[in-house]
Amino acid sequence: MNNEAAREPYAAETGEAGARDASAPKEADHRYRLLATMVQGTAAALPEAWQPYRTVGEAQTGAREMLHNHRVLRVAIVEDRIPPRFVEWVGR
Repeated sequence: MNNEAAREPYAAETGEAGARDASAPKEADHRYRLLATMVQGTAAALPEAWQPYRTVGEAQTGAREMLHNHRVLRVAIVEDRIPPRFVEWVGR
């Protein structure tokens, strides 16, 4: 079997889908997460640390809720990607 015959079914499958995707407008699909700096322990028990946020405003609200815990010193808002991209600090 030659290389062109092996690639042909894949090209047929992706050609039509690729044409639809190229014409669709791309929206900014950022998700945000919270990283807490703790006095003691980890933030794994805090539900705000596990929740993804769709906007920076929602993340800021979650960070303020997280700061109600006396063990949380400050919270970093980061974009949920690999590697995480820093957005801002939220402190007391």
